[in-house]
Amino acid sequence: MDLRITLKFIKTSPTPKRAVSLKNGTDNLCLGQTFEVTDRDFTVNNESETILCLVIPRDSTQTLTFDVLSPVRRIVLNGSDVSFEVTDKTLTLTIPALTTDADRTADMHMIVPFTGVEFRLEVARLNQRAGSYATGDFPYSARTAAVVVQFALLEAVQALGLDEEIGLGPCGPIYIMGFDTNNPCGHTDWPPHVHLHMARPAYGAPIGHYYFDSSLRFSHNLLYSRKVETDIQRLERGERCLHHAPDGSLLFDLSITTSGGLCLRSSKNDTVLIEPIGKGFDTGATVTMGDIPTSINANVSYNTGTVEAYRNDTVTRYHFDSDTGRFLSES
Repeated sequence: MDLRITLKFIKTSPTPKRAVSLKNGTDNLCLGQTFEVTDRDFTVNNESETILCLVIPRDSTQTLTFDVLSPVRRIVLNGSDVSFEVTDKTLTLTIPALTTDADRTADMHMIVPFTGVEFRLEVARLNQRAGSYATGDFPYSARTAAVVVQFALLEAVQALGLDEEIGLGPCGPIYIMGFDTNNPCGHTDWPPHVHLHMARPAYGAPIGHYYFDSSLRFSHNLLYSRKVETDIQRLERGERCLHHAPDGSLLFDLSITTSGGLCLRSSKNDTVLIEPIGKGFDTGATVTMGDIPTSINANVSYNTGTVEAYRNDTVTRYHFDSDTGRFLSES
């Protein structure tokens, strides 16, 4: 069975020109056992990079050649670097024998390791935007709000002990995610929202999509799963959103409050309230369990590859690879 891969050719300097083209080939023209396919959900060209979608034989090493259209400084396959040589405007690389598809190269996520939690921050740059975010004003404030809420949800999950109680159990990990602005693999992630859900691949648990309103508070939640054929359930402010394990037991309840904040409730009925500091969550958040509030804020520097997260007066910096989004270190 053939496999699908996506190769990211990172340009030496910004240019609208494609970085490369598969040598002596056009779309769907077979080159031995490897050919290029044009799929708008997987083929990308922007000022920073060109991503090509190829079909290659399973479990077979492939040496490929490309015409160089603009200088390339790096090539990436699913987050890993691929060695290459350039001679007389011809680029040559070798793909090792693969047994599974490797077509997630367009993803620009920093996944920060936390106990029982997969914490995924979108870190695509402005010139990588695609899909519904390709035109019009870029949602800078909404993306800041999403990052703030993600760190607030992490604080709430840890305060309730759900990271160990649920995240390390058979339904875990707990996924905390924002939204994608670069349409990776056709993931149309619009309008801006955040997610907190369980290990969807394990049993098809429904995913909550918590959407921002114009003030960057939450307006409603669309609950569904792409893994299981179910109707989309829309929940408004004040309606409880219960998440259950496969055996029917309650895992947690994450609901939008009447004021547009969030309330995370454990199966033991312990609760944490998440509210914006100012008008919307782009101003920061307070996370309150009992009578003790914790202030949360965050900002992202996409050019320097740093996310700064503030918990009260303490700042933690998370560093990522600006070309791939891969988490590098914490300081």
